This record gives sequence, structure tokens and C-alpha cells, in this order.
Amino acid sequence: MIPDNGKLKVIRHDPRREQLVRIFLLVFIALLAVVTYWYGGSHAGQNLDEAQQQNLSLERQTDVLQEENNELRQRLAILEGASKMDREALNNVRLQVKQLEDEKERLHKELVFFKSILAPEDMSTGVRMAGFSLLRGDEPGQYRMRLVISQVARSNPFLRGALSVSLLGEQGGKALSIPLQQLVGGEQITTRLGFRYFQALPSDREYLDFTLPEGFQPSEIKVVIQITSGIKQHFEQIYQWDKELVGDVR
Repeated sequence: MIPDNGKLKVIRHDPRREQLVRIFLLVFIALLAVVTYWYGGSHAGQNLDEAQQQNLSLERQTDVLQEENNELRQRLAILEGASKMDREALNNVRLQVKQLEDEKERLHKELVFFKSILAPEDMSTGVRMAGFSLLRGDEPGQYRMRLVISQVARSNPFLRGALSVSLLGEQGGKALSIPLQQLVGGEQITTRLGFRYFQALPSDREYLDFTLPEGFQPSEIKVVIQITSGIKQHFEQIYQWDKELVGDVR
């Protein structure tokens, strides 16, 4: 009994009813837990399936992009190879054209040279200097020289004689003459002449390479030709050093 405003109230106590209520609550909580677990698992499974589907789709897209990338790389390699071949072919054509132009220029020079020997403009007979070249070398004090001696005559007999080439200048304030043979070495130059139409020095269409002595200032080049058989003749030619260098540069 419980007092109520000074009165006593009788409350009925039913243990069986309370036990049923507890059992009902426990069953309800269990069902709620089962439903929640099932719903969560179903939803998670659905999300997992969707994630797997998206993953497969991304993998397929990745494979397609990879194939396209490989195809583009192959095309790029082909294009680069073709471009390289085109450049190489163009360079080869340019090189061949340059070689043909150089060969044409060389043949033209030889033609002019032979015409000057066989049909000189002044037609004066005798021994003459048909060509003279003086060039700078690769290093300071180095030079290159080439000369050609020819004969103009009706019968063109075989001539023999001697050649002398000297560099005239100053060294230490004193006049000095240096034989070219001394500068280039005896194996590169010969003083003996023997020709019917012309003779070049050197004979292989190259140049004589020589180095000036230190302190020597050249001013002239003296060429002396002495023909002793065939048609006797003495011939001298003086070339100005600076003038010949400027002429060859031009």
C-alpha cells in the first residue's frame, strides 16, 4: 500500500504480467537488432556490388586507354622514324649536290688551267708560270704554296732543267733569302724539271706546307727556272707576298 494524501492506496502486484512484459521487450529488441543487421548487411552488399561494378568499369576504361596510349606511341615512333629518314634523305641529297658542285668547280678550274697552257691568250712561246697560289695555313706562321710551270711552243719538245724558289724578306733588321726547299724538306720538293707541256709543284695537285722561321718577315717570293735541254732558257718571276695572300683570300 502507498499513502495518497493521507490515504492508503492498494496497488496490485502481478509478477506474471511483469515477466511477460520483460519477455516482450527482449523479443522486440532482438527482432530490432536482426532487422537492423539484415538491412545494414543488405545495404552494404549492395554498395559492395556497386563498387565492384564501378571497379570493373574503371578497369575496362583503363585497358582501353592503355591500348590507345600504346597505339599512339607506335604511331609517334613511326612518324619520328619517318621524319628522321626524311631528314637523312634530305641531308644525303644536299651532300650529293654539294659534292657535284665541288666536282663541277674542280673540273672547271682544271679546264681553265689546261686552256691557259694549251691556248694561252698572249700566245708568246717559251716557258712561263701558268699558276701560282699562296695560302695561309691552319696555325700562325704556317703557309701553303703551289706553282705550275708550262711550255708554249709549236713542237713542244721535252724540256729539262732546274727550279729554285726563295723567300725574300727581313729578320732582325737584316735582309735574308731563304730557299723554299729548306723550309719544306727535300722530300716534298724537287729542284729538277722534266716536262713537255707543264709541271706542277707538288705533282699531286696538293700544296707545299711550310712554316716561316720565327721573326722572319717575308716580302717577296722569287722563282728561278733554268732550262738546260730542249730549248735553253732562263726565266725569273717575282711575286709580292702580301699581294698573293690577298689574291688567294679573294
